[in-house]
Parts: sequence; structure tokens; C-alpha cells
Amino acid sequence: MILNPPGLGPGSVQRLPHWPYVQAVDEALTGRGIPPGTVRAGRTYTRGNTMYIVFVWDISRTAGRGGLRFNWEEDTGWVHALLGVGPSIATPPQPLTALRRVYAAPDDVAEVAEHLVRNRPTPSDEFGAEWGQAAHVRATIDRFRATVSQPGGLWTGVG
Repeated sequence: MILNPPGLGPGSVQRLPHWPYVQAVDEALTGRGIPPGTVRAGRTYTRGNTMYIVFVWDISRTAGRGGLRFNWEEDTGWVHALLGVGPSIATPPQPLTALRRVYAAPDDVAEVAEHLVRNRPTPSDEFGAEWGQAAHVRATIDRFRATVSQPGGLWTGVG
């Protein structure tokens, strides 16, 4: 499991209010034996500070002919793309329609990912469970947006 955002230094978790979801999904993926090779989390600066997550499995971590990328945005949920030999060669992103919630339960995300990582079709089941901490993270993101531009710099997570 990823404990803290790498490379961002002290206080960086406060700049990523969706970090608990990143950790929960990463833990579920690792628990299934399919840890991604790349994990990115951040926010768009041009589209209203939309939070995002990217998980990437390169060709060495999949059973198929290429890699896999899972993208999450807080307003649209999960999509995936199949990657070619190089990560810049990818199919257009496709919604993961099996995951019926924006904040899908991490174990459900991991189950869908496992099917794709192991070169199986996307499960035909629908996963409608929402992650138990979704409401808290949504509220934290709302506080982040309300205070990120306040005098004194970046949001501190207090309040």
C-alpha cells in the first residue's frame, strides 16, 4: 500500500484530498496480487480542481499483449484503455460500465481490474456498491476547493 504521495514532501496529502481513495484502491489491487506499476494522483488546475487517479500496468504486469491504464475522475468515475508496447500507444478510453458508482468500492475496482490484467473479458456483473468513505472524501474535496485559493497558500486540511 502507498502510505504517502511520493515526491511531494511533507504536507502533500493535504493537497490530495482524495488520497484515502487512492490508498484503498491500491490496497485492494495489491491484495489481489495485481499491484500497478504506476500510480498517479492529482488535480486538474484548469477544470475546477477536478481530482483524478491513474493506475498503469505495463506489458510486464499483464497477461495480454499490452498494458492497461485505469483512470478515475471524481465527476465521471472509472475508464480504462489498453496500452500498446509503449504507454503513448493506447486505445481510446472506455467507461468501466460494470462499476456503477463514481466511488466504486475498492474491492470491486480490483475485481474488474483483475479480469483485464489477466487478459479476461470485463466481468458482465454490475458492481453497485459505493466505497464506505465516499461521503467523507467528497466533503473533504469540497472543503479543499473552498479554501485552496485563500490567502496563506495551499489548503492545510484543517477545518
